[in-house]
Amino acid sequence: MISRILIYHWGALGDGALVECMRSIGKECILFSEKIEDYHADGKFAKELLSVIHAQGVEAVFSYDYFPLLSMLCDMNHIPYVSWIYDCPMNTLMSGTLGNDWNYIFCFDAWYTERLCELGAKHIYHLPLAVEENVFDTVLKKERETPGLSEKYKSDISFVGNMYNGEKNRLRRVEFTEYTRGYVEGLIKSQMLIYGYNLLADSLHPQVIEEIVEKCELKLSDHYISQSKQMAADAVGIEVTARERAQVIRTLSDRYSLTLYSSHAAEESVRGQYLLEKGYVDYENEMPFIFHNSKINLNITSRTIQSGIPKRVLDILACGGFCLTNYQPEIAEYFEDGIDLVMYSGMADLVAKADYYLNHEEERIAIAEHGNRKVREEFDLKKRVAGMWEAVIESCK
Repeated sequence: MISRILIYHWGALGDGALVECMRSIGKECILFSEKIEDYHADGKFAKELLSVIHAQGVEAVFSYDYFPLLSMLCDMNHIPYVSWIYDCPMNTLMSGTLGNDWNYIFCFDAWYTERLCELGAKHIYHLPLAVEENVFDTVLKKERETPGLSEKYKSDISFVGNMYNGEKNRLRRVEFTEYTRGYVEGLIKSQMLIYGYNLLADSLHPQVIEEIVEKCELKLSDHYISQSKQMAADAVGIEVTARERAQVIRTLSDRYSLTLYSSHAAEESVRGQYLLEKGYVDYENEMPFIFHNSKINLNITSRTIQSGIPKRVLDILACGGFCLTNYQPEIAEYFEDGIDLVMYSGMADLVAKADYYLNHEEERIAIAEHGNRKVREEFDLKKRVAGMWEAVIESCK
């Protein structure tokens, strides 16, 4: 039995809710918030963490996403290190610590799970993300108690997310040779036409990979497994995502009122005549009301996520919102198109469906209600967390 758990509290979205869920199933949670300065060799961090582990009798360590130093310290002390991955790519998973015996890695993306298994992860599980069961009730209660709150966040169409036109997009910060520039441009245009299959890694020429890795400074230290091809593909994937999101925002905001919530302003070429920009919004205190009060909530999945369900989709449905999303393999596996949410497979399809559901309120509301019931029943955080620990305990026997 594992009951006393140290949770690395680094600021992950929703980690407060996860702590409460852990406590509700009988786990004693010890929060540790020291910042890691070096993912493999931070002496001060290691000393303080070990002190807490030994003094508090910690039986396992948990974190959202993966931290190699936590893995090493748990391996030394023969206690499970449990990580739940919700980011893709996650470069720390390329650490040589990936194959440590005491790692228990749960990954939201099925394709990524298989890849990690091939790279040597011993205890690796596919586990989609989850939501709190009472999110919808909390939103409704807060709106009843706060006059004007619903009105503040009303939108015909809204999108909450990164436009990838800043520092994260390394491809835009470098100059490539004419050959590589043309090659990459062709791949980007091809990938933008395809949903549900990522062609980038298998299509990159070794010469192109080498130039992208070098000029975008993607090389990792000797602590990491060499994954140049995938890292180059992910860099291109971020640019595909940036262009796709820009295309969606521009196309829809030329026709309908669309509110963009993003930490980076849209570029001038993206601003359709009906676009409203409202900047960054707080995940816990504002985003639920956006999702609940928008007629249509867009999900435009990052092209670095191969198959998994982004947290945005689950959050939209948990808040009682209507979700219009690109086709994604696991979204199609877990949700019914036109019943729980609506999927599009291209720009013309997106425009047609946005127009249809803006003008068919009863159908839109019915789909939002069905999607809300689905996530409450099948993506409940407490059930996910309980199942996670059952898997760890069973493996430790």
